[in-house]
Amino acid sequence: MTQATVVLDVDGTLVDSNYHHAVCWARAFGSVGVTVPVWRIHRAIGMGGDKLVGEVAGDDVEREHGDDVRDRWEREYDEVIDEVVLLPGAKELLAALSERGLDVALASSSIPKHAERAFDLLDAHDLADTATTSEDAEESKPDPELIEAALDRVGGGPACVVGDSVWDVQAARRAGVPAYGVRTGGTSRAELEEAGAVAVYRDAADLLEHLDEWVPS
Repeated sequence: MTQATVVLDVDGTLVDSNYHHAVCWARAFGSVGVTVPVWRIHRAIGMGGDKLVGEVAGDDVEREHGDDVRDRWEREYDEVIDEVVLLPGAKELLAALSERGLDVALASSSIPKHAERAFDLLDAHDLADTATTSEDAEESKPDPELIEAALDRVGGGPACVVGDSVWDVQAARRAGVPAYGVRTGGTSRAELEEAGAVAVYRDAADLLEHLDEWVPS
């Protein structure tokens, strides 16, 4: 079915921030005396921060230190956010989707002040029809609420999701829409396909080169 809306994840899909986030989370855990291997944290990037602490460190750490870890992560990421850059083809992909008459919705799990940095890099205020952040949903990915909120804002209709993590793919499936994966977040093709991605591309530039395959005119 011809798509009317493309919902795009931001971190790891359009901006190269996943590894920054992983290191900042590791430092945040360290600040409360908890050591979590960075590789394990990376596996959870894309999941909302409300779920990540328990996912990688256990429920006891969440109960005892969850809010402190999240507060410290926010401060750590504030220090490195200016190092974050766009991934290849990100802005060009948004422009091409808009030129085709598609609604472009950004669905970021980031807190608003972090999301705004990415939106500015993407010229999202000109190239996207709507954008959501963590404040627009009570439940974070892999819950579908953030995707559903983005779709509601553009009036629904046939849609697809583009994301870099298994959490994006799972959220899309729960929202009842197909998902396409990119490998720029550090998740393998096999893992994205196993999670249910219809197809997996290298990055946003690769998506742009193969636009007719996944958003046919």
